Formats: sequence, C-alpha cells, structure tokens
Amino acid sequence: MENRVPLPTDNIYKFYALFGLLLIIFSIGAMLYVNQSTNDLAFEVAVEYETLKADPMRSVADEARFTVLEKKLEIAGLNKKTFMFCLGVIITVGGFMVWYGFRKWHTEVQPVQDEIARLNLLKLRREVGEHGDA
Repeated sequence: MENRVPLPTDNIYKFYALFGLLLIIFSIGAMLYVNQSTNDLAFEVAVEYETLKADPMRSVADEARFTVLEKKLEIAGLNKKTFMFCLGVIITVGGFMVWYGFRKWHTEVQPVQDEIARLNLLKLRREVGEHGDA
C-alpha cells in the first residue's frame, strides 16, 4: 500500500511540532465527545431523577432507583472533570511540543537549509557562467 500522506521524517523538530499539533486536534475532539456524552447521560436521566426527587413518599424501589440515578449523575460529573483535566494536560503537552518543535526547526534547522540552498544556487550560477562562456 502506498503512503499518500508524506510524513516529515527529515528532522525530529518537525516531527515534534506536527505530533504536538495532532495531539491538540484529537484532544479537542475528545473534549467535545466527553462533554456531549455527559450531557446525553444527564438529559437521559433528568426527568426520572427530578420526578423521584419531588416525590416525598417514595417506595423502597423508587428510593433505590433515585439513589442509583443520583450516584450515576455524580460519577458522570466526576468522570467529566477527570477526563477534561487529563485532556487539558495532553493539550498542554501538545502545545509545548508544537512551540518547541517549530521554534527549533525555524531557528536552527531551516537557516542551515536556506544557506545550503543559497550556496547551491551560487555554485550552479558559476558553473553555468563558466560553461556558458566556452
């Protein structure tokens, strides 16, 4: 199978920068998913939870159901906070990788490549000039 997306394997700083960018993009998508799934759960149980909460004379089965729904909502909220924190850490690491990789690439690698290209151009112009005179 042919690779259609060329990966930047020419230097490690470019890899850091693009991998960090990938981490950021996927973490943002994961944050949206976690938020949506937590909201879906909350809306799914909201009516039954509020109905049971308003009933002061709940049966034993209703009390058990109310307790389970209450715990389910509490755990979903804690899970959401934990997932968001972890994804925030991943986004921070990705942001640092992007900053570090692009900075090193731009300040250390790219100037050398630009100088090599400039010197090659000068060399080619001299060679063409020498052969053009003959």
